[in-house]
Amino acid sequence: MKKRSKILILDNSKNTENLLIFAIQWADLINASIKVIRVIDEKVIRNTTMAVDAIGTIAQMIKDDFIKEAREQIKTLSERYSLNDLISIEVIVGNTREEITRAIDKSEADFLILTSTLKGPLGSIASEVIGYSKNNCIVLPTEARQLKWERVLLATDCSEKAESATEMAMEISERFKGRLFILSVVTSNEEVQIHAPALLDKMADERKEMLKEIENQARKRGIHAEGIVREGIISNILVDLNRTIHPDVTIMGSESRTGLSRIFMGSVVGSIINKVNHPILVIKKPFIFKND
Repeated sequence: MKKRSKILILDNSKNTENLLIFAIQWADLINASIKVIRVIDEKVIRNTTMAVDAIGTIAQMIKDDFIKEAREQIKTLSERYSLNDLISIEVIVGNTREEITRAIDKSEADFLILTSTLKGPLGSIASEVIGYSKNNCIVLPTEARQLKWERVLLATDCSEKAESATEMAMEISERFKGRLFILSVVTSNEEVQIHAPALLDKMADERKEMLKEIENQARKRGIHAEGIVREGIISNILVDLNRTIHPDVTIMGSESRTGLSRIFMGSVVGSIINKVNHPILVIKKPFIFKND
């Protein structure tokens, strides 16, 4: 019997139900269990106890009440969707960034599911989580809850390290009988544009040939595929394509083990998560569907 996959939800209390609804569908697709982690910022509890001059036992009771209320909210939702045998819940008090980092390291999850509204004391930390994590990540806009991906956008540099993202895009396109758009962006600076335009043309032609190979692979699997080569800044192009081709999901690859590559990927996702209206799936490591 194959080992069940694992999903870790990073919960922020404002979007718990949507996260759970989406996670249920994703868990069914990949045959996974679900764990929900909610971190209550220790500063919130400290400010509450200070406001009522609570110390000692009273302060501990206030902290326990915060934890109990959070756990009961998640448990109530899990019971509503009959998740009792599929879900585990953990509520932690501490520094948001530090506790989330620990939770990710301990989880061995195949996928992290989070929203763009995941915040720490100083603002959004979703892009930091994506940059730090070695796990595959799904970032949901606040209104997303349905898993119906019929228009799939794959952003790839056509390298060997991006092959896992390409395979995931094809797998999803097959399962949802969807249309696959394959984007490859040629990046350059102003100096290259002025002094070496022929180099850019050569790079674009090479990418077009690489995309043709991916298109052919997709078509052999019965997937309608279309390659797109653009020149510019990848985050700007992804936002632009969101308006024109209206993807249901964007899939990006980041298999490099270097921290710099992961930070770059987190930066790209962080710059677009509040500008697109669909989920973003970042593939950090290969994943094989197990419920065929």
